[in-house]
Amino acid sequence: MKSWKTGLAALALGTAMGLIGATGAVAKTELKLATLAPEGTPWYTWVAKWRDNVAAASNGEMELVIFPSAQLGNEWETWTKVQRGRIDIGVFSAAVMAEKVPPISLMSTPFLFDKKETIYCVYDTEMRDTFTALLEQDFKVIEWAETGWAQIYAQDDLSNVADAKGYKARVAPHAMSKTLWSAAQADAVEIPFADTPAALQTGLVRSGEATAISFVAFGLMKVAPHMMLTQHMHQAGSLLMGKKTWEKLSKEEQKILVEAVPDLAELRTGIDQMEQFMIGKAKEVGAFVHPLTDDQRAAWKAAVEPKWPEFVDSLGDEAKALWPQVLAAKARCGE
Repeated sequence: MKSWKTGLAALALGTAMGLIGATGAVAKTELKLATLAPEGTPWYTWVAKWRDNVAAASNGEMELVIFPSAQLGNEWETWTKVQRGRIDIGVFSAAVMAEKVPPISLMSTPFLFDKKETIYCVYDTEMRDTFTALLEQDFKVIEWAETGWAQIYAQDDLSNVADAKGYKARVAPHAMSKTLWSAAQADAVEIPFADTPAALQTGLVRSGEATAISFVAFGLMKVAPHMMLTQHMHQAGSLLMGKKTWEKLSKEEQKILVEAVPDLAELRTGIDQMEQFMIGKAKEVGAFVHPLTDDQRAAWKAAVEPKWPEFVDSLGDEAKALWPQVLAAKARCGE
């Protein structure tokens, strides 16, 4: 009898230990992170460091699984999936944020800023809480991110704004791009970015906007070899988690996620370095890179600035209320 009881106790203990082991495995928090960025880019490097920091801080109990190169869908699809909790975390550019939360577009007003240092001051200090609150109606903002300066590319030198009049330009489906090309009196054609290389080849359009990284990476320089360094529109980004997903995490898990994010300055530096590298590559293969003179950039700005009120109005009442705050913040930050 004693032997039977001893055996039963051992079996019960073994079963309990097995359940504890199984529970431990199930308890591991795995979070899917979606990004458009391919491996080897500053954005991927940044979130990969975050993944490693989270694993270390949680002793392996939390794992970020990164899906690069739009494996889980384009930005608009990913936005909805993160919002609904089907994907845990998304890295987003200004393009989708501008469409989904129009007041965010104010910071990308064409030719509003001359220096990135001013932009960082506004984002990081003066207006951070205000813009974060706009996104946190449906999301938790883990951190702001960075896309960089947009430049103008074309099949000819458009350093002088007068040369853009009547020029066939690809317009992105957002108010910032429409404002720029309308002010320049270009022959604007709105098409998706994915269709742009083909449209340049067929002559449907002859110019557009892109970061220096995209200008090279997507082969735009092959069909529109002139890049004007207008730095007319700065694009931020964001690292977002759906609010419902965020609220399911423990306080300790939330703390680990936020505190493990690498310094945003690292991402900004990485993007700056990659932009300069890509500009050098463009020159190597025969593209023409045109830094604008102060007078040329001033002429572009003079053409666009009168369109600012119309642009702000198009973004809705909330944006109109925020516009004076953005201008005041810009002034406090040195411009």
